[in-house]
Amino acid sequence: MVFQDETGFSLHPRLGRGWAKVGQPFKVPTPSQHRQRLNLSGWVAPLLGRRGVIRTAKGDRQGFLKVLKHIRHRLKGYKVWIYVDRAPWHKGEEVRDYIRSEPQLRLRYLPPYQPALNMQERVWRRMRYEATTNRYFESLDDIWDALQTNSRRWSPNKVKQLCTII
Repeated sequence: MVFQDETGFSLHPRLGRGWAKVGQPFKVPTPSQHRQRLNLSGWVAPLLGRRGVIRTAKGDRQGFLKVLKHIRHRLKGYKVWIYVDRAPWHKGEEVRDYIRSEPQLRLRYLPPYQPALNMQERVWRRMRYEATTNRYFESLDDIWDALQTNSRRWSPNKVKQLCTII
């Protein structure tokens, strides 16, 4: 069982808790470049405690097919049921053809408007908190590096705990 989802990060910092002088706002410097976006597609296999994330040009069908190939490669030897939301790029002839060509992959759609059912949402939330909150990044590549560095330290047990399997 695998849950898949897409997300994006901009150079605008995400503020969390922090220290500031009384009466002074908590600030993190920013170039305020909201137009640039780091697009990611990720997946989590809660029962195995495994996860993966790849960069995509944007959240579209080509990015989705790219992550399906990534899942197939990383979970070779497993029969994989992939649960996704009902975004338009998760459907269509190209997706159906690819799933038909890969007998170990099965695609299932989560109920509409139920992001809490997608375990990958929990992974995104933790990645954002641990790697990007209260931090300034010069470039999207710096964000990517911070996300990779942080999440590589995650043990299978941590992944399972994020998905409330343990």
